[in-house]
Amino acid sequence: MTKKLWSVIGLCIAFAVVLLWIYGLAEQRSEYQSSILLGAEGYHMVVRSVKYGMVLVVLVFSSFFLSEILQEWRIHPVQYLLVGAALSIFYLLLLSLAEHIGFTAAYAIGAAACIGLLFWYLRFVLATTRGVHMMTALLTAAYGTMFVLVKMQQYNLLAGSCLLFAALFAVMYYTREIDWYALSDEKSDNHTNVIEERMAARQNHDMQ
Repeated sequence: MTKKLWSVIGLCIAFAVVLLWIYGLAEQRSEYQSSILLGAEGYHMVVRSVKYGMVLVVLVFSSFFLSEILQEWRIHPVQYLLVGAALSIFYLLLLSLAEHIGFTAAYAIGAAACIGLLFWYLRFVLATTRGVHMMTALLTAAYGTMFVLVKMQQYNLLAGSCLLFAALFAVMYYTREIDWYALSDEKSDNHTNVIEERMAARQNHDMQ
């Protein structure tokens, strides 16, 4: 489980780089006013949306990781990668669509497309239908919350800080009884047992 945690952290860093590139692209197109329809304020809302992108990725990845521990889901790092790619592409869709149909319509279409894609994909990844519905509800709530925060220019920092505090409290509450050392030791013991079994099999083969 410790190895999985480091893999997830590495993916978060990789997607932070991707989102930083999208952020730079949005800033660049905002400076040149590439779309008359979108306007300066529209570009600013796109940029603010991208700023919340890393929060969304961390939120979803944390939910997956905790569900692996609490619900015994099995999610491969490649599946984390694909889900993170879908979450990141949303912001590229948002920028490209907003230049033609406006921010609100682009946000609605992009969010619906990504939620639909992940709903379809998670049906094959997660073990239970309940898990699929739970993650879909989480994504829907997250996209809706981010839209409200982007629109709330005056109180977005306060609201965002309160939501992050609430998310941290939820993580601490649901993981308060987890023995993290036991999880790490169990993984280490399993790895040791596998090595011992391989060595025993090799010795038996040599004796034969």
